[in-house]
Amino acid sequence: MTSDAVSTAIECIGRGGIVAVVDDGLARPDLDLVAAAQNVHAGTLRRLRDLGDGQVYAPAAARRLDDLGLSEQPPDSADPLARRPALAASVALADASPQSGDEATAAVIRALASNRNGADFRSPGPVTPIRARKGGVLRRLGHTEAAVDLAVLAGLAPVAVLSHVDAPDASAFEQPILAASPGDPSIPVVRISQIVHHRRANERVVYEVAAAELPTAHGPYRAVAFHDTTTGEDHVALTLGDLAGDSPPLVRVHSECLTGDVFGSMRCDCGDQLDAALARIANEGRGVVLYMRQEGRGIGLANKLRTYELQDRGLDTVDANRHLGFAADLRDYGVGAQILRELGISGLRLLTNNPKKTAGFRAYGLKVVEQLPLAVEPGAHNRRYLETKRARMGHEL
Repeated sequence: MTSDAVSTAIECIGRGGIVAVVDDGLARPDLDLVAAAQNVHAGTLRRLRDLGDGQVYAPAAARRLDDLGLSEQPPDSADPLARRPALAASVALADASPQSGDEATAAVIRALASNRNGADFRSPGPVTPIRARKGGVLRRLGHTEAAVDLAVLAGLAPVAVLSHVDAPDASAFEQPILAASPGDPSIPVVRISQIVHHRRANERVVYEVAAAELPTAHGPYRAVAFHDTTTGEDHVALTLGDLAGDSPPLVRVHSECLTGDVFGSMRCDCGDQLDAALARIANEGRGVVLYMRQEGRGIGLANKLRTYELQDRGLDTVDANRHLGFAADLRDYGVGAQILRELGISGLRLLTNNPKKTAGFRAYGLKVVEQLPLAVEPGAHNRRYLETKRARMGHEL
């Protein structure tokens, strides 16, 4: 994938084209074709159906569906992980004579992206909207949110049209441009992770909301809280000393681990790493421990405990994530990079065993001048976990 994949996708969708969106946050990447609803026409729908699975939906911003009075269908009790798309009631135009076909469907989709109000629609109808989560891909890594985000980034109404591709050829996930049929325009491919990176790099999403002195067992830190406007979470930076000196400060970016940090779980090394980082920075007299609210490498506390159940049955941490449908690591470093910049940090020495974390912060423009190991002694309960991180996730242990 080229670094300008998002720009290419935005330009394409802005002129009425179709974009292929890959959900690479799943254990098995998934592919949908999307277009902006504002410019959709019958030909767009025919091509979406021909290349996709035949079903077409209309992802829309939550506020737009709220304005139209279109509520989400009841959740499926058989979907405990709540991964089912948030479908709304199907709609038709209230003032249109009963008709079918792509021309009629396209007219309904364009109306959803217009300034028409709820009285202009009736149910049931040929178009089923899908409610996108507020915050887009920064809140949920889904095709629905990606489709709406691309439309908005292109300067269009926050409504899109989408069709799923069943069992696409594996090369479709890797090629910058999907092969086109003779006479048809090519379809650019963009990954959801690339849209996330684009938004993190170009939008300010965190704000300092509080700061106070925090005496700790390791020294007099200062706790600075930052609010993440996309997730509603509050992250905390524990700072020590003058961060504005000539040399880059020592920084540890630590993902929340309630079980390890608070309850002293021995299944992981998180609590030991947090303690070691606080001690090491205190010993140096200058630095930051950035505590990020992204439990379980981004899957949340309940899902992390589900992976523990699977690990008790023999799976390792990577395969347990994949069994639940998640990638091994869903963390994004854009918010952390913004917080460090808010603290006046552009260059740093990073305390981590994970080269991907170093690469992640560099991708957001921070100068990581040195990656320093943070070693802790393995124990009987976490030895397999640490070995998996080394062998399958590239950690330098």
